[in-house]
Amino acid sequence: MAINKKSVVIEIAHDLGFHHVTIGSMKPLKEQEGRYLSWLENGFAASMTYMQKNLSRRMQPGYFFEGSRSAVLASVSYYSERPAIEPFQGAVARYAVGLDYHAVFRRKMRELRDKIAVELNCSVLGKPFIDSYPFFEQAYADRHGLGFIGKNSLLIMPELAGSYSFIGELFLDIELDADGPYQGTCGKCFRCGVDCPTEAIVEPGVVDSNRCISYLTIENRDGIPLEMRERIGDWVFGCDVCQEVCPYNQRPVRTPWVEFEPQSGAGHYLDLVDLLAIDSDEAFQKRFSTTALRRPGRRGITRNALVVLGNQFAEIVNGSLRWHGVTASGLEAVKRSVFDFACRTDDEMLREHAAWAVFRSGDSSRLSSLEKGEAVPVLKERLRKYLIQLG
Repeated sequence: MAINKKSVVIEIAHDLGFHHVTIGSMKPLKEQEGRYLSWLENGFAASMTYMQKNLSRRMQPGYFFEGSRSAVLASVSYYSERPAIEPFQGAVARYAVGLDYHAVFRRKMRELRDKIAVELNCSVLGKPFIDSYPFFEQAYADRHGLGFIGKNSLLIMPELAGSYSFIGELFLDIELDADGPYQGTCGKCFRCGVDCPTEAIVEPGVVDSNRCISYLTIENRDGIPLEMRERIGDWVFGCDVCQEVCPYNQRPVRTPWVEFEPQSGAGHYLDLVDLLAIDSDEAFQKRFSTTALRRPGRRGITRNALVVLGNQFAEIVNGSLRWHGVTASGLEAVKRSVFDFACRTDDEMLREHAAWAVFRSGDSSRLSSLEKGEAVPVLKERLRKYLIQLG
């Protein structure tokens, strides 16, 4: 009896811990191209100019591995339970709490390739890819049934498995029968759009990156716009709100790989005062080099920490029950840390964000001191406006 290569490949992938596995063809993504181009034309890529490069290549599955005849598409859950937040902590999106998924997923895909060669008793050439090359992999996964694209623009997995999953592709030089699309739907539900703190989901399936917390805290290299800062809430890296409210994510599958557990990486929360104390790029890299949190760099993470601190300061001084355990002395110590940071940093953008955090704490004395010492006219004027608002 002839061996069923496709069944063997899928079984091996499941044995390695991948949750959903399908097979893709090398047919170009012509039907999906229009949606991507429309997203770009509307300016929804924000400052991510790399998204506009290599447009033709993005629609060619076999371009990046010569000799490709099929691809294994695989997903694995990265979900882990999030404990309750403590005062002066910033939340990390679940996909980033463990080790950097790029390296982990590629290693698992190479292991899959090698096991395929052993089980099929033949030479197998293959190359893994995951979210780091110009390919419209979301549409590719949708076309070949790994899941369906939900109204939050994320891939939602079959069998009510939700969207807390990494996806990747292993391009192979062997021919396997391709799978068709999975027939899933969000129905009339639009909780993701309704509950998005920044109203970034402008229509079902379309996200405006300019407003997305994940973009603002990770890819964005500039300051966070004033009108968006309060909406950032506690998120110091990324955001999970559109996933947390999704009905498909109400019974999530826990990650099977220890690499994605919080104890392997940065964890679910970061101490915001500790982030302000990181005094060099080298120290930042030493702490976060094995995680996805290195993406925004020290400057970006520090900016985000200041915004979250400003938001928590405002809640505390307004008597939010969420922070009932914060003592006056504890609050004073953190306010002093932010003020000291504002005094010592040479970065104008970070200095403004620190002053905004002080403003949100209602500390007019410290804010006045910062305003008097500010030498940059534009920033001095901004701080003066903050003082006026405090009255």
